[in-house]
Amino acid sequence: MTVAPAATPPPPPPAGPPSGMSRFSIASPLAGGAFHAMGSGLFHTILPLRLVAYGHGADAVGLVVGAEGAGFLLGCIGSVRLIRSVGEVRAYAALSASSAVLILSLGTQPPLLAFMAIQAVVGFSNAGQSVVIESWMNAMVPNRSRGRMLTLYVVLLGLFYGLGQLLATDIDPAGLPLLMLTAAFYLAAIVPVTAIWVGEPQLHVPMGIRLFHTFRVSPIGALACLITGLISSTFSSIGPLYGLDMNFPQKTIVLLMAATQLGALFLQFPLGYLSDRTDRGVMMLWLAIALALLCASFLLVDGTTPIWVFLILFSVFGGISEIFYPLGVAHANDAAEPGEFVPLSSNLLLIWAFGGMVGPAVVTMGMPAFGSAIFFVYALAIAVLFAALTAWLRYGRPPAKAREQFVAYPQTSPIVYEWGPHDPPDETGNGRT
Repeated sequence: MTVAPAATPPPPPPAGPPSGMSRFSIASPLAGGAFHAMGSGLFHTILPLRLVAYGHGADAVGLVVGAEGAGFLLGCIGSVRLIRSVGEVRAYAALSASSAVLILSLGTQPPLLAFMAIQAVVGFSNAGQSVVIESWMNAMVPNRSRGRMLTLYVVLLGLFYGLGQLLATDIDPAGLPLLMLTAAFYLAAIVPVTAIWVGEPQLHVPMGIRLFHTFRVSPIGALACLITGLISSTFSSIGPLYGLDMNFPQKTIVLLMAATQLGALFLQFPLGYLSDRTDRGVMMLWLAIALALLCASFLLVDGTTPIWVFLILFSVFGGISEIFYPLGVAHANDAAEPGEFVPLSSNLLLIWAFGGMVGPAVVTMGMPAFGSAIFFVYALAIAVLFAALTAWLRYGRPPAKAREQFVAYPQTSPIVYEWGPHDPPDETGNGRT
């Protein structure tokens, strides 16, 4: 898709949103992100079922999902340079259109390696689009409104992702309508972004990769982000396979995965509120124990268990497994030096993405022998190990004196941490983050 050339508008003032900015300017990137989230929710819920319908095993599902995770990880690291070279509007249009074309190409039933390559590029594009959306929000939202706008952004993405999942109830996993509808949503995401001028904010130079430093600053926070990728992100691909093993119809599988997403969306706010009023390390310790017990509960149910029990289990599992990421970010920034917020949080995102990349491949290797229930043994073991490490680390060092307020950050791109509601640096270059 080609974006027609236009006269270059004047750059926005450095302090605050562009002059003359209207509510439609803010709505434009939000609408683009919502359309993309809807397409992503639809496609990723059915993707495991599509692979199974074409005769692939669980190991192939893990490889394809892991390849997309690898592409996302590379996109978090390298997409900023690409976007800076061509401009944000052109980059967003190119990335979204590329994803749509590649999704449609899956209708040719490509071999597994080609499928993995396609999903890796789609993952890279997803990260790049998030960088563009969140850099616009960073430029347009004044500091006094960033907390409310970030909450709106998280809720909007979560709701539209869940809505996309619900659209998958009656779609043939092996048919072309799934691909066509997903591509339509990805292309629809271009319209609000290109139809309304929102300026071209200057992207910052990408942050350095300092993973070992991140673990040294807050081992509990870094481990919390890692297990979110290893467990929560992995379950998004294993959950539908678990439903197949339970002989659930597609409509039930979709409802259960939507319950997982909505549980993750709505439980994080009360749990986050509680974390601001208690020791976050201790809270994550108890949440890890609760997660282990929940995983054990999944091992006790079978296909004869009432569906409402599964709805509760899936929604609570989604809420508890996903809360470790924002709690980990907040806990890490409790221990960080002033001015470290953005680079530290960006590295935590990379740690999460790494977990989401390797988790599916690891779990699906054991599924041919043990079935999809092996995921809950895997998750239980990780939760117990995290609880033990947290207890050892937590009681071996004093709690942080300064506390970062809980913020429900999405796992989208490193740019989101630049427009979070943290204090800007003062005249000496220091700031409390």
